[in-house]
Amino acid sequence: MHGEATSGPRRAPGSGSAGIIEGMPHRAVHDVSAIFRILRDRELRSFWMSDWVSDAGSFVTFIALAVYVNKLTGSPVAVGVALALRSVPWFTIGPLAGVLADRMDRRRVMVASNLIRAALVALLPFTTELWQIYTIALASAVFGPLFRSARSALLPLVAPEQRLVPALAVMETTHQVLHTVGPAFGGLVVLLVGARPAFFVDSASFLLASAFLLGVRARGRPEGERSSALSDLRGGLRGLLGAPAVRTYVLLGAALNLGWGGVIALLVVYVRDVLGGPGGEYGIVLAVVGLGTVLSSLAIAARDERHSRRPWAVASVLGLGAFAAILWTPSLIALLPVALVAGLADAGVGIPLSATLAETLPDALRGRAYSVAAALTELAAAAGSVGFAWLADGSRLGVTHSMALAVGVGCALGLVVLATGGAAAIGASETRRLARAAEVPRGPVGADEIG
Repeated sequence: MHGEATSGPRRAPGSGSAGIIEGMPHRAVHDVSAIFRILRDRELRSFWMSDWVSDAGSFVTFIALAVYVNKLTGSPVAVGVALALRSVPWFTIGPLAGVLADRMDRRRVMVASNLIRAALVALLPFTTELWQIYTIALASAVFGPLFRSARSALLPLVAPEQRLVPALAVMETTHQVLHTVGPAFGGLVVLLVGARPAFFVDSASFLLASAFLLGVRARGRPEGERSSALSDLRGGLRGLLGAPAVRTYVLLGAALNLGWGGVIALLVVYVRDVLGGPGGEYGIVLAVVGLGTVLSSLAIAARDERHSRRPWAVASVLGLGAFAAILWTPSLIALLPVALVAGLADAGVGIPLSATLAETLPDALRGRAYSVAAALTELAAAAGSVGFAWLADGSRLGVTHSMALAVGVGCALGLVVLATGGAAAIGASETRRLARAAEVPRGPVGADEIG
């Protein structure tokens, strides 16, 4: 993605390699700290606080739901369906939710979505039948695409122009931090109070997240011409497909999510049934995955201004591939380093996709394009959750072989995307991006803009 001339660290005239190596840690620390200066802005701080509070609570329900359904049914398929239901709205009404978010006050959409989900999640502790759990989980998930589309479209208004990419990096990085804190917190809550009471924690997090969003100024309805919802949706799809690098990241994310959906759905079954551990240990493994994602995200953000994003696309495939070690039936301790490496799968696609989409597409299309991209990746995740969970039945492949197959399929499809023009598309996009960056001198992020 970055051009050849600008792909490495810049050297001062006459400087040697020893000086470069010696200065690299200091430069990396400085780059990361400069990115986080964007949080001096009050509205961005409120946006950021709302994000991480909501994410932390959602991980509680994510883990509690898997543990609760597994205890209630003892069926891997039931767990896979429960997790897959969270994805269904993304590939059914998700694209239309993006159109709706582009026509309404986005902050109000986000607050209303959070309040409704708080009420629905609070009903889960009172369920006793599987169909009740499925119904509430699906109803709550309906508001996910609406919230995320509105969020994606609002952020560029809160952090316009040169502040947008640093803000995206901060939001994505701190989101990945919650991949560490969230699962650990969720697993701890489930271990201490049980799966049912844990749902109340997520409900409370939605309320607190809404309170933080009130610190973001409402922007009103977006301006622009209105056409039919179908025409607006086609415009978003054309924008996404017409940007080769964005299209590559979306297809790569869908391929990896297909495999990752199977891994996540079966991981709780592996921990409980194969290793004989309590359900809360599922959260520990996910927490280590999150740690790997955090470390990768920080590296991506610190290097992004001067280095190509293309290697991270390849690294994301290798990250998912680490879970092929499941074939050797690793213990919980042995599974943790595998999970750490697997964190690359999320960061290697997530941050480059968000940044490239924001850099490439106009604001008028951003919400719709995001919803279409999310629809494709969530459809793949749902297919992986259900399909590989079905194969995990004892009369078929079993848990470990189904997880390994999920990894193999996801990695193979990801490599096909990169080999059939995807890597070249990312490279061309990065050459242009780095050439533009080299022409525009930039000081510390937001140093003269943030109040």
